[in-house]
Amino acid sequence: MSDRIVSPSSLEQVVRTAWSSLADAANPSAPRSRFTMLSLATIGIDGGPRMRTVVLRGVDETAGAVVFYTDARSTKLAEIARDNRVALLACDSGAGIQIRLEGRAIVSLNDSVTKAHWDTARERSLIVYRTPLAPGVAIDSPEQGYVAMNEAHAPFDGYEHFSVVTVSVQAIDWLDLSPRGHERAVFRRDADAWKGQWIAP
Repeated sequence: MSDRIVSPSSLEQVVRTAWSSLADAANPSAPRSRFTMLSLATIGIDGGPRMRTVVLRGVDETAGAVVFYTDARSTKLAEIARDNRVALLACDSGAGIQIRLEGRAIVSLNDSVTKAHWDTARERSLIVYRTPLAPGVAIDSPEQGYVAMNEAHAPFDGYEHFSVVTVSVQAIDWLDLSPRGHERAVFRRDADAWKGQWIAP
């Protein structure tokens, strides 16, 4: 997203713009968005901070949730199992917009949720789950970790490694670095609504 997002004039418009921007980023048919790649923060097994990039795969504004996929063998799932508090950061430097999300992660593995996502995901999104190597395993060369796109496989090869993580968002922090003046607002989930407050950037 290279063009600036029109700055919302009310808190209601801010939270609506935040969700619509994320929904556009999760839509594979829409133009590529800088919000598609999110930074995910978890609490490590040792209690320290951990950060990595995930791809936004789904948004449910009504439920206040966002979705990403990950390998079930990854360290992040062990961290979420221990403490499911997470934070996500979406940033469009061209538009000068930052969206921070905080919430609780719910992991789906080998159930109706994962089946639905697996069936509709693009082939190139699933190829990483077909490698016999777990993320983070030591290898002698990068080629050892490759899985060929044209390699023959059964439809569900790798499905056992595929997990869907749904983050139930409890807080949103919106920062707009507009040339006319920086604006920032925070929101907290209250039942089925969002309560917002302007704060100093």
